Amino acid sequence: MIADYLIRLRVSIVFGALFLCISCVSQAPTSWVLRDLQSLDANIMNTVQWLKIEKSNFKFLNKSIKNKLNLFRKTNFLVFRKIELEINSIEKNIKNIEVGLTKQKKLARQIKKRPKLKIFNTYDNTNTKRLPFLGKKNATGLKNSKSKTVLKILESLEKNSSSIIVNQTSYKSSINSLINLFKKEKYDLVFIREEVEEYNYTIKELTILRKQQNNLLEKLTFKLNDALLVSKKSSYTLNLLDISQNIENYNSKMDKFEYFVNNLVDIGGKECRGLVYLKKISHKKEYQKKYELGLAHYKISLSEIPKLISSI
Repeated sequence: MIADYLIRLRVSIVFGALFLCISCVSQAPTSWVLRDLQSLDANIMNTVQWLKIEKSNFKFLNKSIKNKLNLFRKTNFLVFRKIELEINSIEKNIKNIEVGLTKQKKLARQIKKRPKLKIFNTYDNTNTKRLPFLGKKNATGLKNSKSKTVLKILESLEKNSSSIIVNQTSYKSSINSLINLFKKEKYDLVFIREEVEEYNYTIKELTILRKQQNNLLEKLTFKLNDALLVSKKSSYTLNLLDISQNIENYNSKMDKFEYFVNNLVDIGGKECRGLVYLKKISHKKEYQKKYELGLAHYKISLSEIPKLISSI
């Protein structure tokens, strides 16, 4: 009885996992979204930029973990081997993406040289907004096409873009695996660009709140101008001037913090001698401490300005 129950449980788990995998795969992009030549160029440029950033990250990554990797080779070969496998995978992914990108660039040049082929007019993409699935020769919009050259180009575009996406996904998976491997050993593997992106997202939300205070600041300016016209030395005017000065100081501090965050990639990279670095989990770099302190002061400034204006 128990054995039967366990068998049924295993089957349920397997089918459940399979369903989840199918769902994830169905939602993930399998190839580039290509509507026209401009969208092809845009995807190529995006991949060029992606490669530039990630090749730079990979260079700093190798440099930052070199000493620790040599230590693991002597003290914990299992961890060393796992890290080495992920590094090799990352290197392979980058090379595969470079190969796929080179092929896409070549195809783009070919398409531009032969506009009469009308590559992106051979199928109806009104609804799908992407290349059709080319596994079947009778795919919608292609069944009436008689040009083998066009079919070959479309198939190549899809194949190359799919390869690029698969390798980008694998690359990200290996990066996450490395982060988790080092975390188990009580180390943080920090990618400054990604870290600063999170910081920027937080700041953008706060700057929206800051802009919403513009109406309050305009009201203060009007009141101050009116008060100065009546008397420059009255207690009311002096109070308004004092409040205005305090708000100006808050705004100045917030401006400096926004400038600091906008330049944080360079600041952090200079401090850590690279845009990827390894540190003890409990340790914080100076730029991280400065960010946290500045963020706290920024939030205080945002909350204090309305209080000052409402006190008038």
